[in-house]
Amino acid sequence: ELAPELEAIALTQYTLKRGLKEFGKDGLVALGKEVEQLYTRKVSKPVDGDNLTKEQKRATLRYLMFLTQKRCGRIKARGCADGRKQRETTNKEDASAPTVSIEAVMLSSTIDACEGRDVATVDIPGAFMQADIDEVVHVKFEGEIAEMLVRMDPALYRKYVKDENGKTMLYVELLKALYGTLKAALLFWKLVSAKLVSWGFEINPYDWCVANKMINGKQCTILWHVDDLKISHVDNEVNTTIIGLIDAEFGKEAPLTVTRGKIHEYLGMTLDFTTKGKVKIKMIDYAEKMIKDLPEEFDGEAPTPAANHLFTVDEKQTKLDEKRAQFFHTYVAKTLFLCKRARPDLQTVVSFLCKRVRDCDEDDWKKLKLMLCYLHTTIDLFLTLSIDNLSIIKTWVDASYAIHADMRSHTGSAIMMGKGVLYGKSSKQKLNTKSSTEAELVGASDFLSQTTWTRNFIESQWYKIDESEFFQDNMSAMK
Repeated sequence: ELAPELEAIALTQYTLKRGLKEFGKDGLVALGKEVEQLYTRKVSKPVDGDNLTKEQKRATLRYLMFLTQKRCGRIKARGCADGRKQRETTNKEDASAPTVSIEAVMLSSTIDACEGRDVATVDIPGAFMQADIDEVVHVKFEGEIAEMLVRMDPALYRKYVKDENGKTMLYVELLKALYGTLKAALLFWKLVSAKLVSWGFEINPYDWCVANKMINGKQCTILWHVDDLKISHVDNEVNTTIIGLIDAEFGKEAPLTVTRGKIHEYLGMTLDFTTKGKVKIKMIDYAEKMIKDLPEEFDGEAPTPAANHLFTVDEKQTKLDEKRAQFFHTYVAKTLFLCKRARPDLQTVVSFLCKRVRDCDEDDWKKLKLMLCYLHTTIDLFLTLSIDNLSIIKTWVDASYAIHADMRSHTGSAIMMGKGVLYGKSSKQKLNTKSSTEAELVGASDFLSQTTWTRNFIESQWYKIDESEFFQDNMSAMK
């Protein structure tokens, strides 16, 4: 299935040249702030490009700069190294960094609401630049970026500047991790997790981006997705103390971005704790932007996201041209991002459309249109989660036998501990079955691991699970 990026689908991003033309002075100011970080954080040291070997020059990474306009209207510059060359010499296993799972975010947020915890979210500025690099990596700064660095410290940089093909060039060796290098996220995760452990936190073994500590007899939980942290404790003063520790460690060059109160923007979602005992997961702004950008052809309303013939594939249908196929792909990806978080009611149709992005036709186009019209009709819907009993987990699994064109079955499943689906899934089965009983068994088997993970995760959060009920409605499968 598709895996859309968090920001690219929400923001318009420009290359440096195009961005400066688009945003003018504001773009230049944003660029200056980003380049200044490279200098003040001592991210690199200049080297003489003439002393680099041919192999080192071949492995040198370009530094790229992009400008984006955030939802609030602020212009932000983001620099990154083009780390594609590192793929030839770095194993994926050696560069993969953990990020908090959506399931852990949902569970922890619902526990926060259940226990009435104070919640804070924190964004660490220039996160990767805080971690020391553990290998030799050379990067070249070009044009305006190199010239800015020279103006900041002529004594340090001027003698290393080169002219290559009429362009100002500055070679450096990295001292800190830099966004875009393959190991940057892993190095920062190691730094954050080691620091939390040194403060007495314990990492949850079922999600390496969740840590807990008992403070004043109550649990404090921190979870993080790269540089975005969520902190919760029943006492807001405890959260203030923890934020102070984080600020002293990671806010030396630039202040943390801290949000306190009942409403938080986190990982593309709005976490709303204003109703006692409940958390509302909202992505209304995201959905509105999706609808706003649609062509007139998609105007209209629909009472359901899919018709009865959703799984029917007509091989005689005309295939979409490249432009419409790319549009189809983009909007399926955007809706996938939405349905995995705040809109589980869209999961079944998105699951099917994901399988059609490589071979989409006119009939699939109509199905996409119906789904988006439904989204327009239900734009204000959101997911509400609450927990009745922290010691009871309930799972429901059902299967629809041989419903796909290739005769494979479809599984629907959900985990709840009160109101709302903590984790739901709607997916095509990966093998053909000979009967509805077999399809139900496959569905139950496929989802059982998620129930097991949920139980293990919650128990590793120091809660005792007394009951884990697994519901199935096929008598033969149960027997």
